[in-house]
Amino acid sequence: MGVLAGAVLSLLGLGSWAIRGFGPIGSVNGSNVDSLLALAITGNPAGIVYLGVIILIATPIFRVALSVLFFAVEKDRKYVAITLLVLGMLVFALVSGAVV
Repeated sequence: MGVLAGAVLSLLGLGSWAIRGFGPIGSVNGSNVDSLLALAITGNPAGIVYLGVIILIATPIFRVALSVLFFAVEKDRKYVAITLLVLGMLVFALVSGAVV
């Protein structure tokens, strides 16, 4: 569902940019999610595309985090540990900018 939402938002942003004639769409300052959300709400094509990309990035991280909870409910310590390790690598890659 997250991948579909992210892809649709990205396509809507690109479509909006195409309708405007592929002209300059302005710049997105910083990586503040609040400012990106405000740009997306106002209909800025760049804001819509960036919001879609954020959703695409967040989807696997959210899914792995939920898996930790599900394994914890099942009291499966081995898979909780493995999933926490994977979650740690995903968060490290996101924060550091490293490609894992």
